[in-house]
Amino acid sequence: MLIRQVMKVERKILRFLFLLGIGLLPVIFRKKPAKDWFLVFFFKGYLSSFVDSIVTSKKWLNFPVRFLPKHFQINILFDYLLFPITCVAYNQISQHSKLPGIILKSFYFSIPMTFIEVLLEKYTNLIKYNKGWHWYDTLLTETCTFLLSRTCIGFVRKLDKDNKKQSFL
Repeated sequence: MLIRQVMKVERKILRFLFLLGIGLLPVIFRKKPAKDWFLVFFFKGYLSSFVDSIVTSKKWLNFPVRFLPKHFQINILFDYLLFPITCVAYNQISQHSKLPGIILKSFYFSIPMTFIEVLLEKYTNLIKYNKGWHWYDTLLTETCTFLLSRTCIGFVRKLDKDNKKQSFL
């Protein structure tokens, strides 16, 4: 009986996070250039699901309560919606920053996300750390993926700028 009540609470948390993510989608894509944000969103979804697949297959962490548990071992809500939304927000905030600001702002996002994950790991069954995984692994992984996505969109913008210059010559 108690297990069912706990699972109901966890399912409510997942539903709330899903609705929050869906509600944030129009907000994050409102800022220009929208094509950059879509690119970041889909790249981050791919990257985080790739990393999550490795981490879960190594059994460093798992997601006992998740969406579509029969089909996915990863947390698709986080990998395909919440983390990409957060990454788009990070890229928007760091869009005009220099390297020290880009790095610092990645921690503005990864530290609170790690803190929330630690709380969820401690008090819910949404995520469980196994042997070999710690909060600092999450912090490092999230920070690195934020920086990688920022590097990729910076590279794409540079290529786009170079292509526009060449088309005028």
